[in-house]
Amino acid sequence: MRVEEIPNSKVHNCWNQIGIAGDRSCPELKTYIHCQNCPVYSSAGRSLLEREVPQAYIDEWTNLLSKEKSEKSLEADNRIVSLETITVSIFRLGEEWLALSAQLIQEVMPISPTHILPHRSNNIFLGLVNLRGEVQICVSLKEFLGIETADGDRQNISHVIYERMVVVEKFGNRWVFPVDEIYGMQRIHPMELGNVPATLSKMPENYTQGLFNWRNQKVSYLDDELLFYALSKKVL
Repeated sequence: MRVEEIPNSKVHNCWNQIGIAGDRSCPELKTYIHCQNCPVYSSAGRSLLEREVPQAYIDEWTNLLSKEKSEKSLEADNRIVSLETITVSIFRLGEEWLALSAQLIQEVMPISPTHILPHRSNNIFLGLVNLRGEVQICVSLKEFLGIETADGDRQNISHVIYERMVVVEKFGNRWVFPVDEIYGMQRIHPMELGNVPATLSKMPENYTQGLFNWRNQKVSYLDDELLFYALSKKVL
């Protein structure tokens, strides 16, 4: 914005009248060649920088900066909420709905034949399964966690309910275990996790770190580190 365009400016803009931008009749042009070299022009520039800022101008920029700060704060909060969510895989064993961190899940596959090892296989260590040419350990989480088998045949409830085998990896070891039903992935927030009931937490071997509601069901979010550490001690 030029000086002559500034409202309420008291600057005498002689450069536009008799100076380089005017009729060039100013006698000082012989000395200074150009108005920019003249002390009158410099003095006018300083007066513009030192003049009082209009209150309306201050209010406008205050509102703009405040709005921008609020939007950035909201975006940051949304990112924090997004980062804090946990992705879990939900499945059913018997009548119990359980969840593991989705990062552990390597694969979900149909039920495959389990090869029993003489004098080694038992209710927990079921044997070995062939996973595309690789032999993997197959265990029963249902037996390990002490979960009773569901009453009745739930396979007849819906044609979309199938038994599956889930492949997980923890501590460098791969485990395969059968499930009666698997839902898939679900995102939850840590604040959704409720405390484990006292009757459950007093059990000598408890592998649940929290409970959350899902489709009117209580789902136990398993402590995978404790679970697979104890499982490796028992099986390997």
